[in-house]
Amino acid sequence: MKDAFRRGLADFLNYRYLHGICVATIALSVFVISAFGLFLMNASDMMASWKRGIRVIAYLEQNTDPVVREDIIAEIRSYEGAGEVTYVAGDEAFDWLRSEIGRQSALLEGLSENPLPDSIEVSLSADIGGGDAISELAERIGAISHVTEVEYARQWLERFSGIYNLFRLTSMVLIGLICAAVMLIVANTIRLILYSRIEEIRITRIIGADDTFIKYPLFMEGAMLGLAGGAAGLLLLYGAYAATVPQLESAGLLVYFQVRFLPWRTALIILSSSMIIGWLGCYLSIRRFLRF
Repeated sequence: MKDAFRRGLADFLNYRYLHGICVATIALSVFVISAFGLFLMNASDMMASWKRGIRVIAYLEQNTDPVVREDIIAEIRSYEGAGEVTYVAGDEAFDWLRSEIGRQSALLEGLSENPLPDSIEVSLSADIGGGDAISELAERIGAISHVTEVEYARQWLERFSGIYNLFRLTSMVLIGLICAAVMLIVANTIRLILYSRIEEIRITRIIGADDTFIKYPLFMEGAMLGLAGGAAGLLLLYGAYAATVPQLESAGLLVYFQVRFLPWRTALIILSSSMIIGWLGCYLSIRRFLRF
């Protein structure tokens, strides 16, 4: 293996032009794939954070008995997916509305009575599922006696979840196509190197070299192509991340959300996958060329 690695490294340096094009192509491919992964990871974090901020608001009938109200709160707390449960009196909600609208609070002076009913605000637990679980929780709360209406950001949640799922599906399809394209590029690069060394390979076979002696250095080349391209792609992504995210933060566009880079374990998985794809491309090329 040591000799195969040495000869593979020598070939990697001798065919700089072909290998450089191949590495650049792999780097761009890894950059695109990693950018999709980075977006999906942060979109998932943002969606989870948004879910934690969602409140299911249950409006109570007028003059609901305090004992009944406490029973409703205790029942909601027992529901799966329910987090903190808070009672909000109608007068308290009206005072909050008055303070929020500020100078426009004069518009409320003409009201003869408080139009806001008593309500119960329910936050979501950290382990709650997707939109279906939230809808199920809202339906259970709405079915409780003395609860007149239930509200939550259902439409926004469904729209954002639909866009996220569509983007995730599209990303998986594109990642599969890009991986197949990279594999073909590596295979064609190794095939061109084999054609340029056809006489050398024939001579080594005549003097007794077997296919193992010939193909192992090429396998090393394919793995090195994948490793070099994967590392270059991750460096490009980090450069783009370091150049754009601080500007977005300084502009105030990321006040409530922090964009994070790919974890080191994910980066290692990307590098390993890139090496495997390079090896597979080399394997396909050698299999057709040497007929083994």
